[in-house]
Amino acid sequence: MNLKIVSGVCIAFVISFGMLYVAINLSENSDRVDYKTEFFSNQVEISKNKILLLGSSHIGHLNMSHIITQIENENLDFTVYNLADNGDSPKFRYNDLEQIINLEPKIVFYGISYRDFDQSIGSTDSKTNNSDIKNSIDEIIPEELKSINPQLLTRKVIRNILDDTGVSEKPSYEIKPPNTPFFALGDIQTKISDKNELQRQLLIVLPPPAKIQFDSNNEEIEKFYEIIKTLQDEEITVVIFTTPLSRVYLDELPKSTKISLDNILKSISEKYDVEIYEFEEKYADLEIWNNVDHVAYNNKSIIFSNQIAEMILKEIIP
Repeated sequence: MNLKIVSGVCIAFVISFGMLYVAINLSENSDRVDYKTEFFSNQVEISKNKILLLGSSHIGHLNMSHIITQIENENLDFTVYNLADNGDSPKFRYNDLEQIINLEPKIVFYGISYRDFDQSIGSTDSKTNNSDIKNSIDEIIPEELKSINPQLLTRKVIRNILDDTGVSEKPSYEIKPPNTPFFALGDIQTKISDKNELQRQLLIVLPPPAKIQFDSNNEEIEKFYEIIKTLQDEEITVVIFTTPLSRVYLDELPKSTKISLDNILKSISEKYDVEIYEFEEKYADLEIWNNVDHVAYNNKSIIFSNQIAEMILKEIIP
């Protein structure tokens, strides 16, 4: 096929999806900036030593009321803030780093999972071997659009259409856990799904399991390293933990991806001498899952929040 035709079709496809991406995310990103500015511009409790939890929605599903109570029961001079943010990754979190440091936390607990280092979005590992086509497209497409994953975006577009047309019920997010300024939950996150529902979600609703590569071209890994080093340079203790995943999800993960995460954790341990807690398989077979990679915000799933409280106490009690 003529190179110009192939390039033209690819460019039109990416730009079209890019416009959809911008339209869908414009208001979301604006809201994100507003609520972050509001939190960081207000002084949090200075009288107490601060503990920060960082991560994506996996951390947002923690029962903060339970965690705060566990720490208060020990009569410790600490307060915990959960800065979980939906869709977070090291590249996004890096933008908040200066403001996080300004909060002067004593310790930062950073929850990660495979998806935090997934660079299949915008990957150069194309199924085509025609480098001329790729180079032609790369020269024309704006940088902002190169990171768009058409598969994930298509799912998001479909979900938004279903919500807007009333075919599916658009969830409301009225559950606002204490000390969790960037994240809210709805009734949908409180439901526990059985194995059949988890398998259906994996096939139809949710993005496919992450694929990551451990190499110097992975910007997420590099930003993660930078975050850890910068915090340590400010004499802030950093503790890393992996977030739990269901058996349905774990069984679909490529072996190479599991090896890559092991290598990332090993390199962090060697470079920065941080404590690492691994929970990704600890609750895989329990009936506590809201979806394949999120523990339900439910009292029947309190085991995960209890584990995090125990981890925090272990690190802060002399």
